[in-house]
Amino acid sequence: MQGTRPIKYRVLPPLIYPTTMLCCLALFFAFQAQALPLWVCSYVPVTFGAGIIAFFERYTPHLDQWLATKTDVWNDALFMVTVQMVLPKILTFLVAVTLLQLIEKTTVPPQALWPHHWPIGIQALLMVLSADFLRYWLHRFSHQLTPLWRLHAVHHSPPKLYWINVARFHPLEKAVQFLFDAMPFILLGVGSEVLALYFVFYAVNGFFQHCNIELHFGPLNYLISSAELHRWHHSRKVQESNANYGNNIIIWDLLFGTYFFPKDRQVEEIGLVNKDYPLGYATQLKTPFLGRIDQYMMPLQSVVDIILNMLLKIRMNKIKRSDYQRLIQAAQNPSKAQVDTLLSIVHANRNTHFGRSHNFAAIDDCSSFMQNVPVHTYEHLRSQIHAQGQSREPVLTAAMPVMYNQTSGTTGKPKYIPVLQQNLDALKRSQHIFSYMQYRARPEAFDGKLLGLVSPAIDGYLENGIPYGSASGHIYKTMPKIARAKYVLPIEVFEITDYDSKYYIIALLSLAEENITYFGTANPSTCHRLLEVINQQLVTLLQELTTGTCNCLDTLPTAQAAAIRQHLRPNPTRADQLRQLAQATGTLAFSDIWPYLQILTTWTGGSCGISLAGILPYFPANIQVIELGYLASEVRGTITIDANTNTGIPTLDENFFEFVEKTAWENGTPEFIGIEALQQGAEYYLFVTTSAGLYRYDMNDIVEVTGRFANTPTIRFLQKGKGVTNLTGEKLYESQIIDAVHRAEIEFQLKPKFYQVLANQQDMHYECYIELATSTRIEPEQIAAYLDRRLQELNIEYEAKRSSGRLHPLILYTLKNGTYEHYKKHCLAEGQREGQFKTLPLQYRHDFHFDLAPYIE
Repeated sequence: MQGTRPIKYRVLPPLIYPTTMLCCLALFFAFQAQALPLWVCSYVPVTFGAGIIAFFERYTPHLDQWLATKTDVWNDALFMVTVQMVLPKILTFLVAVTLLQLIEKTTVPPQALWPHHWPIGIQALLMVLSADFLRYWLHRFSHQLTPLWRLHAVHHSPPKLYWINVARFHPLEKAVQFLFDAMPFILLGVGSEVLALYFVFYAVNGFFQHCNIELHFGPLNYLISSAELHRWHHSRKVQESNANYGNNIIIWDLLFGTYFFPKDRQVEEIGLVNKDYPLGYATQLKTPFLGRIDQYMMPLQSVVDIILNMLLKIRMNKIKRSDYQRLIQAAQNPSKAQVDTLLSIVHANRNTHFGRSHNFAAIDDCSSFMQNVPVHTYEHLRSQIHAQGQSREPVLTAAMPVMYNQTSGTTGKPKYIPVLQQNLDALKRSQHIFSYMQYRARPEAFDGKLLGLVSPAIDGYLENGIPYGSASGHIYKTMPKIARAKYVLPIEVFEITDYDSKYYIIALLSLAEENITYFGTANPSTCHRLLEVINQQLVTLLQELTTGTCNCLDTLPTAQAAAIRQHLRPNPTRADQLRQLAQATGTLAFSDIWPYLQILTTWTGGSCGISLAGILPYFPANIQVIELGYLASEVRGTITIDANTNTGIPTLDENFFEFVEKTAWENGTPEFIGIEALQQGAEYYLFVTTSAGLYRYDMNDIVEVTGRFANTPTIRFLQKGKGVTNLTGEKLYESQIIDAVHRAEIEFQLKPKFYQVLANQQDMHYECYIELATSTRIEPEQIAAYLDRRLQELNIEYEAKRSSGRLHPLILYTLKNGTYEHYKKHCLAEGQREGQFKTLPLQYRHDFHFDLAPYIE
């Protein structure tokens, strides 16, 4: 193959570097012999060398795709002038002034340490050796230490190498380099002619390092930091680029084991992991302050954004030292933390009506608490919660509620869960820890705008004058200004009562922001709905995005409309961008709308896992999904302590937890245990005691123990306790339904948006209703048979009842597009809160109060 190339590629590659370098050095000595000004002696040879290199880049290029464009040359010329020419002059002057003042105070001048009497060439060689030693370690540390690497990434950003982009360094990095390869020698008083000779070699060799010329260095590859070696240093593969750190010579890499030169292949691709790293001069002055932009696509930031992100980093470090460390300490000894929490709750409420009637004063440990206090449901406590709100007397708690969390109840009446000020404070601390954990996992998710969907802080007021609503909405409303400055949506949006108007306005305000990096919503079904609204009403949305208007604001209360209108801005550029994306792909995905999105925080367990799997392909491929945690109206049960594994640690220092093994509870033989007795892999019913007056409260939730963090078991929500049906002794669990549907999803490549399984007691069979996210044609009988077989594999009683004929085969129905939204609207109208809305995938038919028949395809 080599023999077929033109003769110039066979003859010139070994000759170009040594010939050019010798000519440049010879010019320096010739001009010096003529006593020409020093700037002539140095700049003329360097200019000559640059001209030769520029010629051969066109005559014998290494790669045609590395040939520079006008844009490349313009940006790199700016770096050359400002960073390589102007900045060193300024730094030299500042250093000289400073050093003169210091040297005057020293008894032994540093100039005495340099061998000024040596020949100029030997001095220059000594300077190359010593300067390269210092630069070697600086360069190596620049690949290992994050702050230095973010500066150095500017140099590694170009996807091509050619002679001018050797100058592409961030000014701050150049200043650091100056401290290593210039200042020591200025301090030592090295002669100007030595510095000039060093400059000629340094500059010409640097041009060659980055040049796009076909070169063969041969044995010089073991002496010079050559183009052949330096190309490997610019590889996109980190294991290849973390080598060949030498600036002018390569001997320090040979000595310290970082020499890398595969002779059987060429470097495949150069640049950074993030191929979209911005390359403009002005932009690259900011990129070191934009987080891990060398690895991920990230939004470009203004100076204000950079300052906000620096303040946010300070805030996160403060959370790490306070709230996070407090939880870590509790996790070391969960038994003690739980006893302390319980006794704190009991002591604070010993003089309440409930405390006196249950002899709180005599409670001094967990056992006495369990003996004195029975298990409660909400209906057991409803009258006392109501009485405290009406009378303002300490019925359940010494402190009065400041609000109530509203949620649906089993009797049809809403449940109003008391929320004390200390609960809000605790929820805020938990949210701080959760935010810190997410920030630690992927800090760039907080660099852009934050899109969070929550329930309204206040839905209304009870007859006692106390508001009811959502504690999460209250936290959203009262977050620090640093966080609120990044919000996409004002709190007033969540207070819109009309379901369709609310989602339209959410879509409009969200579309206006390209730089959204964080998306948080309790239920992934919200993502389905938002994307549907965007694509179904895209024409109208883009028209109003262009003009900065929103016609549906006219239907809202005046104050609410005015607050939202402040966030509307005409944005024709963004509208055109989205319009072009939609024309190219047919419909928009979240990856099109928000390409910089880094984190999606939502529920991932139970029925939400199926909904999440259906929407996840529409997000950017590198999105990190983080479990929101076990969070209910009654309690924040866990905090996701590891964002990479979605491990949830119980809120040890806020609530007291009791557990009963699942089978024991269902068989009526409960044995209550504390958190320290939990067994990994086991499933338990959960009971909580909170400072808000829920004592030994039956959550009717089943959790699974997933592992340990420090000395504390970690848990995850598995299913609602009521997610069990029993037509003829099979005891079918919601978790088994979820497993079977998930397996069918893989087997038949389904993308279900919503599904519902109903136990038909009259006909003695199970019915599975499924709405798909796409219009894929399926064979209902085939999938129904698969689900039926899988359930038999999972549940031996189900298999036995099917074999005996007591249980008839499962039937599957496909639902029309939009069924889920109609069902959700029905549930919201019945009193469920949108932010807490969850489907129960498995129910008895007579308990399912929504007619699916009109929606069957």
